Amino acid sequence: MVYKCSRWGWRTGGQNMGNEDRKDRENDQPMKRLLIWGAGDQGIVTLDCALAMKRYSCIDFMELKEKGHRPIPGRRIFREEGNLWDVMKSYDEVSVATGSNDLREKKISRLKSLGIPLAVIIHPTAVISPLSRIEKGCTIHAAAVINAYASIGTGCIINTQADIEHDCAVEDYVNVCPKVSMAGHTIVGRKTFLGIGCTIIDGIRIGMEATVGAGAVVVRDVPDYAVVVGVPAKDIRKSAD
Repeated sequence: MVYKCSRWGWRTGGQNMGNEDRKDRENDQPMKRLLIWGAGDQGIVTLDCALAMKRYSCIDFMELKEKGHRPIPGRRIFREEGNLWDVMKSYDEVSVATGSNDLREKKISRLKSLGIPLAVIIHPTAVISPLSRIEKGCTIHAAAVINAYASIGTGCIINTQADIEHDCAVEDYVNVCPKVSMAGHTIVGRKTFLGIGCTIIDGIRIGMEATVGAGAVVVRDVPDYAVVVGVPAKDIRKSAD
């Protein structure tokens, strides 16, 4: 079922980009059709990045049944119901858009099982070293920096103005919030959440499914599942115990 229908395509600079046979002027590749799975706040930021890329002739949404959807004017929004293949087969790529690391992993795993291609969405103002590696299913927001020999795992979100320095390793399904500063040789375990504006000094290892609070300064390794806050960052779970 579709919540709201609109014509295919989108407009930029007064030109209709809805022609599926249109070529990407920069790399002479055919324009693609993108489905964003997640029609909430992360979905609209993903939409903004995808529009800026100017490589998609069509961008539509499917809600996450766990979260519902917000109004997105002029966009088609499908319900998540029935056979997903019936909807997704009409698209070249799918991007999963949710800040929940668990839910993002769940939906990307489902897409992989169906053999549906995962998009890599990178805002054109992001600075990406050609020596870095970014896996499928990632979204890189405006003005983010990923430097030489950094690696970003499957399904990560690298938010606005986040700085991932040289030789860092960000494992799968990590959410890096805006203005995070990560010094060189840092390792971040899978499904970890790095809060807005936190700073991580060089050579730190942060475990899996950990949480680093907003504005925290991490100066020592963080174990798996820890919740660290403050300057310097301390594990509040240990304090509670």
